Amino acid sequence: MVRRRTGAVVLLVVFLIVATVAYGVLTVGRPQVESVDNDWGTVTADRTEVETQLTVDNPLLLRVGGPAADISYTVSMNDIEVATGEKNGINLDGDEKTVAVSTWLDNDEIPEWWASHVNRNETTTVRVEPDVVVNYAGIRFPATEWTRVQTVHTNLLDPLETNESQRLQVAGQTLLVVDETNAQWGTATATRTPISASAMVTNPTPVPVPITELRYTVRLNGIVVGEGIAGQQTVLRPNNTRTLEASAAINNSKLDEWWVTHLRNDERSTLTVEFTATLAYGGVQRTVPLEFLSYEQPFETDLLGQKNESTNESVSDETGQEQEQQSSQRQSQRMRDAIAARSSDESRQ
Repeated sequence: MVRRRTGAVVLLVVFLIVATVAYGVLTVGRPQVESVDNDWGTVTADRTEVETQLTVDNPLLLRVGGPAADISYTVSMNDIEVATGEKNGINLDGDEKTVAVSTWLDNDEIPEWWASHVNRNETTTVRVEPDVVVNYAGIRFPATEWTRVQTVHTNLLDPLETNESQRLQVAGQTLLVVDETNAQWGTATATRTPISASAMVTNPTPVPVPITELRYTVRLNGIVVGEGIAGQQTVLRPNNTRTLEASAAINNSKLDEWWVTHLRNDERSTLTVEFTATLAYGGVQRTVPLEFLSYEQPFETDLLGQKNESTNESVSDETGQEQEQQSSQRQSQRMRDAIAARSSDESRQ
């Protein structure tokens, strides 16, 4: 009988100790995630390392006694989970602990993300969500929730949105006058990203100008990611104005190769789009660049927020956007001038 009472007393004492510790921890506060820093690690043709450093702040009562933590996290882009990682049994002695965790992103996931980026008006929302649970005296204490949100925008078709008057000359003669160009994305899928371009053109000559073939080539950082026929045969009638339509498409299976160059170039890339037309004029067929639809557009991303460090929960990558647009316009004009010069050389030949 005495042994039973003694055992009951011991159990009661243990219970009270555990309850007191739990109450004290809950009263003082839960562990807190102070910061999460992400960086790109090793980049190969097949996969990309995401390196994460989490700093956890312990409440007073968890700074002694060998508390341990289990840490997991996810990185998603436009709600597509691209990387997950975890680390268990981490010693959290002391008031603050920084833990390094790394995981791998499969580059085969890039086409799906790219499609979501285009379909969301060239916008990507990156979410980093760590989950920290501290084990202390047999009790699990979840850390306060912490989420980092990074929004990235691009404007890859902007150079074609213009009312600038342009001329297409062949052999020193103006064959087309262009008063307006436009472009828009079609619905992107994991395999294909369509582009529709158009130009309001006038044939100022007294004879028809047949276009027997339209072709396109799309490059990202010099890598050909799309090429083929851009339109059907058509005839531009004398002294007539009409809309000339051209279509292109990015083969998304090529994007994992581009992704590697993008990260190795500090998340900087250049999109280059070139259209050519084969004209039957004066009894001769000539293939000439359509400089009014051809352009290059540099762009930059900051998907992990490395360039715009902030401890705020919401971070936006808008810094320097105006300067980037001005630089893009200048480079696009240089591209058109180069194509025009090349067209003039070919015409003389």
